[in-house]
Amino acid sequence: MAPTSVLGDPNEQTVWEGKRISLASTASGNRLPTTRYRVTSTSLHWTTGRLGTKPRSVPLWAVRDAELNQSIAQRARRLGTITVSLQYRDYTGTPTYVLIEDVEHPNEAKRLIEDAARAARRDHDA
Repeated sequence: MAPTSVLGDPNEQTVWEGKRISLASTASGNRLPTTRYRVTSTSLHWTTGRLGTKPRSVPLWAVRDAELNQSIAQRARRLGTITVSLQYRDYTGTPTYVLIEDVEHPNEAKRLIEDAARAARRDHDA
């Protein structure tokens, strides 16, 4: 996947997007492949893998909650990890949670994900 390609449907409006800012990628001048994240009004998209990246996604209506964790090292670098739990009566897929690791402005990202998930559940339940 090219670094400039969009995760998910490029026609969908992006609610939030970010990338993992690990110490290894920072030390290499951002030349190492990194995990990217994108939240639209309907889905949470991310990439997995080191050498060959694979896009993954889950429906946003399946998000139960999001929890922010920050280690001392992350706090010093102004980063955080968001654990997104996927448990909803209609959701039978995998995974059951997604780790959004080492992202900038984690409080804002968590709030945007929760707000978008709440709206997606409302639409899904209607």
